[in-house]
Amino acid sequence: MYAKLENNALKYAPHYLILNNKTILNPQENDYINAGYKEVVYGDMSLCESGKIIVENYCEDENKITVNYTLEDIQTQDET
Repeated sequence: MYAKLENNALKYAPHYLILNNKTILNPQENDYINAGYKEVVYGDMSLCESGKIIVENYCEDENKITVNYTLEDIQTQDET
């Protein structure tokens, strides 16, 4: 899967690309890379604990975007 990181959110690559005024209906890996997308690698999501939520964190390097997960406390309305 390929995506771009924009405003700290993943923008997934579409099923087709328009690149250099050409529509590519079955993009290959190099087409996505040329369009600025990077491979997305997902970390372990086996976290689970009562009273907590799973939060995605992104780490971007030259060739890929890694999605990691952390647990955070659920805030109730009384705490805000």
